[in-house]
Formats: sequence, C-alpha cells, structure tokens
Amino acid sequence: MKRTVLGLLVAALALTVAGCSAVEDKIGEEIGEEIAGGIVGGDVEVDGDSVTISGEDGDVTIAGGAEEVPEEFPDDFPLYDDADLESASSIAGGDGASFYLNLVSKDDAQTIYEWYKTEFEDEGWEIVSDMNTSSGDGRTAIISVNKRDVDGTVTIGSTDDGSDIGVIVTEK
Repeated sequence: MKRTVLGLLVAALALTVAGCSAVEDKIGEEIGEEIAGGIVGGDVEVDGDSVTISGEDGDVTIAGGAEEVPEEFPDDFPLYDDADLESASSIAGGDGASFYLNLVSKDDAQTIYEWYKTEFEDEGWEIVSDMNTSSGDGRTAIISVNKRDVDGTVTIGSTDDGSDIGVIVTEK
C-alpha cells in the first residue's frame, strides 16, 4: 500500500513539474550552471542576463543584453549625445570592471571624432593615442584615453547610415 501511495505522489509531482515551465527553466538553469562550473573549475550562477563565476581567485560577473548604460559606468566618461545605445555589457571582478558599449549615430564619423577629442580635452582626460584615417570606404578613428584609474577606448567607423561607435572602459 505504501508503495502505491508513494508511486501516485511521484506521478502527481512529475505531472505538476511537467506543467510548470518556471520549474523546468529553473531545473535547466541549475543543470547548466553545474556543467559550466565543472568546465571553468568554479561555481557558476546565472541570474537573468548576468553570469557570476566564483573561483579560487574571487568572483567575476559578466552582464550583457542591457538596454541601458550600466549604473556602474563612470559618470565622467563622455558618451556621444546624438547616438542610440545598441548594446551594453560589463565584466566585474576583484581587479575592477570593464564596460562594452555599442552605439549608433546618423552623424558622420568625423563629426563624432571631433566631438570626442574636444570632450576628452575639456574634461581632463589624457589622450594616450589617437588615430583618424579615411579611405574609399569611409572613416575610422580610435581614441584611447586615461584618467585616474580608468582607461577608455572609443572606436568610430563610418557606415552607410552614419557611424558605429564602440566604447570600452576599464576601471582598476
């Protein structure tokens, strides 16, 4: 009799779980975390669009898919006003944080390049390197800067519709 009742309870639980996608998602997430943890040699925790890997050297969090500039992004790093954020991601760990932003603008690359040069100079950023070239395909510019414990690189490239802007910022 106990076996029959236990069997019915297990069957009922299985049907409940099968009908609940949130539970299925959670189980899938847990299995994925275990597999990934075994591969990287640490504990892996998935939370929405972020992944945290905990290992002997500390924790590293990778967040992506953001529709907004991450809150932790340095306030004084200039972002071109007439651009739309296409994607944002970040990696944070014990040694600091890195941010990756992709922006698009209808403005030409030369206008954006000149704006960044002026903003960096006006806001006290040291321009470490500066390249601005043009070819038959358009214009490409790369500006690398430093201020305090923050390094940044802005890459600007011409497109048919305006410009793509890539921003990489690393805080130590």
